[in-house]
Amino acid sequence: MPPTVDDIARRTGDILAGYFRNTALIQEFKSPRDMVSEADRHAERFLMAELAKVDDIPFLSEEYHPRTALSSGPLWIVDPLDGTTNFLAGIPFYSVAIAHWNGRAVDRAVCYIPPLDELFHAELGHGAFLNGLPIRVSDTTDPLHAVGAVGFADITKNMPKDTFAVFGSVIRKTRALRRLGSAVADMLYVARGGFDIFWEYGLSPWDVAAASLIVTEAGGIVTDFDGGNDYITGGTIIAANRALYPFIRDEIREHF
Repeated sequence: MPPTVDDIARRTGDILAGYFRNTALIQEFKSPRDMVSEADRHAERFLMAELAKVDDIPFLSEEYHPRTALSSGPLWIVDPLDGTTNFLAGIPFYSVAIAHWNGRAVDRAVCYIPPLDELFHAELGHGAFLNGLPIRVSDTTDPLHAVGAVGFADITKNMPKDTFAVFGSVIRKTRALRRLGSAVADMLYVARGGFDIFWEYGLSPWDVAAASLIVTEAGGIVTDFDGGNDYITGGTIIAANRALYPFIRDEIREHF
């Protein structure tokens, strides 16, 4: 019997935990700011080998780029370690993300936050769950009561536009904004109702594919910055509860 995707995510987390805070960890810079380590590579090799037993289809991930894209064929979209900077700095907040693309949409997603032993999963049309219990987005309606999350991939990647102006406006109109250092975790906490809103510019498919399904199955809204559906490959994403989605969408339209 093939392993379950839930079990594969947990075992990948176990591999990462074995490397965590290991000062001898082999690591290198992929770019002036982005690092990769033996933990990334080991976790990815394991993830790909085990997922192939579940469904032997192509992969798309941060460290492994086959010549493929979202199309009519099935695909695994994975990030074996989202939050590498946290991980290598000894900060216990990082994630494993696994999404199954069926040729039209993500229809299955599993994400795991190893230090917290929090396993999220969702199937299209069947709801979202945390450690087996159903989860829902928050019911916050007033921006002043909202807690949001944001990332700054646009800054670290030296992209031509940035969301600092959005941040400067939103932080004055909400209760608090946070940056966890893992876009996967940011969206998972929208899904479970901890955060009310999240937005980021400059992300890749493996950063958003799995967690976006979990948010929508938990009752939230996920779009690109234009309010459309091109958030997996388009590089911009909003994830929010239904009441506050118009607020963050309009803030982005005004200031981005």
